[in-house]
Amino acid sequence: MIVIGAGVEQSIDPAGDELGRDRIGYGPTMSPLALYDATHGTWHLGERAHRERFALITHDGRGVLAVAVDRVEPADPGPQGSGRSVIHGEILTTGHPMYDAYVGAPSPIPPQRNPVGYFDAPEEQTACACGCDEPLPAGKHFASGHDQTALHERVRQLGSVVDFIAWFDRTHGYWPDINVVYEPVTLKDGSLTGAPARARHRLGCNHFYLDEDGRILNRPRLASLEEMASLRPCKTCQDASAKAATKK
Repeated sequence: MIVIGAGVEQSIDPAGDELGRDRIGYGPTMSPLALYDATHGTWHLGERAHRERFALITHDGRGVLAVAVDRVEPADPGPQGSGRSVIHGEILTTGHPMYDAYVGAPSPIPPQRNPVGYFDAPEEQTACACGCDEPLPAGKHFASGHDQTALHERVRQLGSVVDFIAWFDRTHGYWPDINVVYEPVTLKDGSLTGAPARARHRLGCNHFYLDEDGRILNRPRLASLEEMASLRPCKTCQDASAKAATKK
């Protein structure tokens, strides 16, 4: 869980704020939506923030707002951006475990100079994916070494590593050069929808959308190892990859 300490409510010039806000910080009369608008950005967030599922805004040592994180993105994506990020998500209310546990309660982390911290909340722990049920913090799928154990147990069911590779290639196909993901965006302005990618592509394919000025809206990025294993390769890109292979 991302834990952010918000200061006292203060007015600011919208022209100088990356989100165009006229106030930031916490005020006791703010509605949850107003508090979200004033505190969900802009922060210096590390890589861990992209793996967290929840964020807690605190003030004066107590939780004041809980958010289910949808995505974390740069406040200014331009080449000369500030390096700060904004959290987008759903405001949680009474009845949600994270709200009930932390809003109105003491902050789960001690006071610190950096306004941004992290906490492994018991409420968001998941079980190890190998099947041992060991609890893990958000963003982790396996306890140390358990991924290798789970993998080799499955390899043994098919015989040798050679047998496993042959089965995988026969069932799923092996397309290492189809390794690009296009993030789903809205065609109106190119903003991220937050939906997961549905396929992986070759770099340079034409699976992108252009705005009126010819700029690519859904810019490509390299697929993660998890996406390489879970996302289906695009059929058009498979054909292109196969044709490229025959020319070598």
